[in-house]
Amino acid sequence: MTTAQLIISASEHDADMLYISRMFVPDAFIAIGIEGSIASQKDIKWHGLFSPLEVDRAKKGSGFHQVHLDSIWREKSEALGYPANLASTAAAFLKEHGVTKLTVPGQFPLMYADQLRTLGFQITAQQGSLFPQRAVKNDAEIKQLARAERLTKRSMMQAENFLAACSIGNDSILRHPDDAKTKVKSKHVRAAIETFLISQGAMPAHTIVACGKEGADPHNMGSGFIRAHQSIIIDIFPRLLDSGYWGDMTRTYVKGKAPATLKKMYQTVREGQDIGLNSVAHGAHGSDIHHAILSHFDKQGFKTGIKGGKQTGFFHGTGHGVGLEIHESPRISVRDDILQSNQVVTVEPGLYYPNIGGVRLEDMVVVRDQGCENLTKHPRKFEIS
Repeated sequence: MTTAQLIISASEHDADMLYISRMFVPDAFIAIGIEGSIASQKDIKWHGLFSPLEVDRAKKGSGFHQVHLDSIWREKSEALGYPANLASTAAAFLKEHGVTKLTVPGQFPLMYADQLRTLGFQITAQQGSLFPQRAVKNDAEIKQLARAERLTKRSMMQAENFLAACSIGNDSILRHPDDAKTKVKSKHVRAAIETFLISQGAMPAHTIVACGKEGADPHNMGSGFIRAHQSIIIDIFPRLLDSGYWGDMTRTYVKGKAPATLKKMYQTVREGQDIGLNSVAHGAHGSDIHHAILSHFDKQGFKTGIKGGKQTGFFHGTGHGVGLEIHESPRISVRDDILQSNQVVTVEPGLYYPNIGGVRLEDMVVVRDQGCENLTKHPRKFEIS
């Protein structure tokens, strides 16, 4: 029984399709990997079926072993009486190559799966990425991730410089450096970050600038005023437009002086991040790292649990893989993933309390045999005068 892997999607939005095609295409197209005698990725020959709009570009620069014009296979599918869609085009190609058994990604369209089953194909959906080898990066991928993180760091410096240039009003709200009458909101800091990133060929995505109580919700982008003496979480995760790889970095600042409780909270998170950074290495268990940080927070008096109907303390994972997706395998969390050399992961513990705000610190590192290589390399500055 000849088997194959099938993807029908747009590489602009699908990391697996981008990984195998190595080119950005905004509309869905077909990728078919036909297995040889041994069912391993090295023995799979990948075919790309492209529209007339994309086929010449694909022949010049894609990652496929063979590139085909999809019109030919669409005409064959119509002659067979199949419905007019990409699944039918793929089916015509697959039948001609003797394929009867397919593995598809978990997010494969149900309509296409139902149609292919009706046409006699046996389909299995794979959990997670169709390419689990994506979790371990090669040298070229690490180079792209390092470049993305350098831009992320430089954009964080834009935020630091902006906050430093702000004055503090009598109402404790920051005033814009270019107009003392303008009260600073999250959007002003975000603009300084994102304008820089776009100018450097990176696309920002929902950059977080969350002050005070807004920072107690880890994924709150922030929309309110930026106030002195309160925590300001800034989480930046841009994507390189030319390669699709991501950077990821978080820092927490206070404009002015931090209250004692907030200082202790920041110091505790910093110590927790050090525990994580010092523990990441080939063979380390992600769950062990996560629980060590959680235990440290608990010992310092920062408990995790539900209070007043809201999550408080440290209630997210310590880290995640980064690559062609901003969140990918492996995880440093309650899930027991074992780290491997050349994986790229974040270390980002945090503490969150509605009556205080939030603190999070995040660096991106490469897992190595005896530790990790920090790609972020940016000071953990807290108070900005």
